[in-house]
Amino acid sequence: MRKFWIICIVLTACLTFTGCPNTKEQAQDFSYLEVNADVDLSTTNPEEFSNYPNYIRKQYDDHTFWDVEIEVPSPQQFNTYYATMNLPDHQLWIDTFYPGRQQDVTVRIPPEDEMVDLPDTDQQYVVKNDTMIFTVSRENSSYYASDQDGCTGAYGFLMQANGVYYPPLSRYASEGDLQSLSRQDAVEQVNNIINQLGLTVDLNPKVYPLTYENMVRATKIDLSYGKKIEEGYFIQYPVSVDGVPIFSDFHCRSEMTDSIYGYGSTVAAVVTKDGVRGWQSFAFYDTRLKEENVPVISLQELLDSVSQRLAKAFKNQKSLVNRVELCYFPMVDTPHATEVILQPVWVVDTFTLTSDEISLESLDKFQSGQHVRYFVDATTGAYLVIGDMITHQC
Repeated sequence: MRKFWIICIVLTACLTFTGCPNTKEQAQDFSYLEVNADVDLSTTNPEEFSNYPNYIRKQYDDHTFWDVEIEVPSPQQFNTYYATMNLPDHQLWIDTFYPGRQQDVTVRIPPEDEMVDLPDTDQQYVVKNDTMIFTVSRENSSYYASDQDGCTGAYGFLMQANGVYYPPLSRYASEGDLQSLSRQDAVEQVNNIINQLGLTVDLNPKVYPLTYENMVRATKIDLSYGKKIEEGYFIQYPVSVDGVPIFSDFHCRSEMTDSIYGYGSTVAAVVTKDGVRGWQSFAFYDTRLKEENVPVISLQELLDSVSQRLAKAFKNQKSLVNRVELCYFPMVDTPHATEVILQPVWVVDTFTLTSDEISLESLDKFQSGQHVRYFVDATTGAYLVIGDMITHQC
């Protein structure tokens, strides 16, 4: 695994989420415990997926709980696609993020003992009088304004938005604008960069306002180390194909001596009154149709399967299903592949914990649990990447 990924994940553990229903907010206050517990989840008609709730809270059985955020698109049909990865224009990226300072940006020469496994189209850069690494990549590009920021890393926010941490991100997000910067101004700053880079994203981003207090709570940064914390926004742009989002993270599986990474597609940024402080973007693809109108299993079949699998894989532990997403997923066979297949996949995030004293009133205990992610073929129900054996980050 690349060292810069390790650095990225260690430095960035920020959280936030918005857009949750009022029923969920009430549930967080425990005014009632179960939410949408008996709703019908059996439909397999994509046009009826809009009837699925975006949140369920219930106890499934003695072993498993659901406190699950649900993101399911409702197109007329699901397809599979051939996808070709776009190559970045390095000078354009340098011009965009370091205007007027292009001469200060030079190719980074890693130390001899550092393993950096980059495709030949990718490059890491260093900037004069700056300790941060700027990466331009067809797979995973990143920018950090300063190593003194407590939450410059957009990937930490993105992981939380994608279910890698618990409790839910909605507990840290505010409604409305922040005092120091309006939501519109923050979004426009990110839009400007997207337009300069010529990236194609969904028009409606997910915007997560974090006050100073909630930023401190969310990032859990020790301010005694001199890190600077400011209120700000985490903004994520999904990227869709025919109305269905592409997976907005990366995944990894090990085969023999190789770790094979597959990259989804998204733009994520952290914005404060001082500007764009952190940026993360994954791959962008040109697509063409492979197979049309493929079947998709129901949400009920998926949740039953995952809940039962958790019970078998972690017999002496309690489990929580905390996020479910139906998306197009990049299937990769070789390292650094530029050609992938996009197919519909259910992505399920769960946590497991050894404890006998867990109920719907005490689900916060799972924040110290083990994260387990499953990738389930949405057409067959088969498990593609086995979360209880190999984590998504290898």
